[in-house]
Amino acid sequence: MKEPYTSSIEDLQTKIKYQFKDKVLLTKALTHASFSYDNNGALNILGTEIIKTAISFRYLWKNYTISKGDLTSQMVNLSNCDAVSNDASDMKLHELIRVAPKVDPKAKGVVCGCYRSLFGAIGVDAKNLDVAREKFWIRQGWISIKNMQKHFPTQDRYSESLDAFE
Repeated sequence: MKEPYTSSIEDLQTKIKYQFKDKVLLTKALTHASFSYDNNGALNILGTEIIKTAISFRYLWKNYTISKGDLTSQMVNLSNCDAVSNDASDMKLHELIRVAPKVDPKAKGVVCGCYRSLFGAIGVDAKNLDVAREKFWIRQGWISIKNMQKHFPTQDRYSESLDAFE
């Protein structure tokens, strides 16, 4: 019989459509600074930039004449803590975050940082930031799993095809 935490970790990997090769990296992504000095802080920085890049690329690809202001507005609206916390809540991420006893794992800042760290960890684990971007697109509903499998047949080989947007 599997431990509940192990089962929940497996459920999370199913929800993000990515299986970590390095489970220690996944654990680090789920570790808040209140819990350990070895935490998700650096992965949070990377994940934040992956998310912003994914949003920018999608909007520029769809409309390369978009203004700087409109692009910035879209990026802020889709990458802020409210937006990512909603997706994190759907994934029940708060149930997996390792925090100190007096820290609420449901606190928006905690959940937001963990969510962003998750995408940073995917990029590092895959050794390919495009994989993390794709997983973020999937979570946002911007690309279907069927199109993903058609255009990006494996996690380890990335295709430059943009037909998956259509």
